[in-house]
Amino acid sequence: MTADARVQGRLAMAWQRRPQRGLRIIAHRGFRARFPENTRSAFAASLGRSHMVELDVRLSLDKEVVIHHDDCLSRCSNAAEIGPGLGLDSSRVEQWRLDQLRRLDLGSWFSPYPQEAQTILAGTGSLPSYRPAARESIPTLAEILAWAKLYRMPLNIELKEQADAAANALLVRRAIQRVVAANCTELVLFSSFNYDMLRQCRSLAPFISRAFLYGGAAPADLFELLAAIDACACHPDQSRVEAALIQSLVQKGYAVHVWTVNDCERRRYLTDCGITGMITDYPSLKGIC
Repeated sequence: MTADARVQGRLAMAWQRRPQRGLRIIAHRGFRARFPENTRSAFAASLGRSHMVELDVRLSLDKEVVIHHDDCLSRCSNAAEIGPGLGLDSSRVEQWRLDQLRRLDLGSWFSPYPQEAQTILAGTGSLPSYRPAARESIPTLAEILAWAKLYRMPLNIELKEQADAAANALLVRRAIQRVVAANCTELVLFSSFNYDMLRQCRSLAPFISRAFLYGGAAPADLFELLAAIDACACHPDQSRVEAALIQSLVQKGYAVHVWTVNDCERRRYLTDCGITGMITDYPSLKGIC
C-alpha cells in the first residue's frame, strides 16, 4: 500500500470530522487574544468559537505533564516574585515541582494580546478584555484532557522540546499515557517541531494521530518526512507556505493547518489556496472577516 493510500484510507478520528464550512478553526493556546494563553479560561472561551484547541506541554521537575508554552515562566506568570521565597532561582519550568507551579498566578499578567491586534481584524465587533476574577493556576494535561472529553473538544497537543533527548522521550511517554488513561485517543492530534519526538509517538502509539510542525520554508523532503511518521496532518508556517504545496498536501490526503493566522486578508488568501484548518489567536466559527 502506498503512503497516499494509507493517509486516505484511515478511519477518521473525532478530531478529523470536517466542519460544516470546511475550514477547521483551531484556537491557538485557547482564545489567546482575549484570555491568558494556555489557561482554563482561554480553553473555556474557545468553546463555541473553535473546532479544536491547540496547547503546549512540558515536564515539571517531578515529571508531571503541564501546559505551558515557554521553557521559562517569566513571561506569563509571577515566578520572579514568588520563586525566591520558594528557594528557586530559576524560572525554567523543568526546575519547578508541580506543587510549586500550582502557586503561580498565570492570569494577572495578562492584557489583551497583542495590543495592536484590536485594529488588525476589521468587523470583529466588541470583544471583552480579560479581567481575572480569580488567580489562574497552571493546568496539567490530565486535567485538560478530562475537560476535552466532557465537551468533546479535540486537542492539538504540541510536544515542546525539553532539555535533552532523554527528557524529550519521557515527555512523549508521559503525554501518551495521559491521553490513553483519559480515553481521548480519538480527540488528540500530537504535533511537534522535534521530528524525533513524532517518530517516538508513532512507535509507541500509532493509534494517536500525528502532525509535522515546521517554521519557515518547507523541507525539501517534506513528503518523505510525513510518510515516515505516518502523519495525518501538516502544520506549516503561514508566512512561507505556497499555494502549490497546500494543494499537493490536500490531494495526498493530509490535513493542512497553517499557523498563526490573525489577518483577514491572509486568511482569505490561504482559504482560497485550499487549507483545511487555521490556527489563530482569534477563534470564531462565525467568521472574523
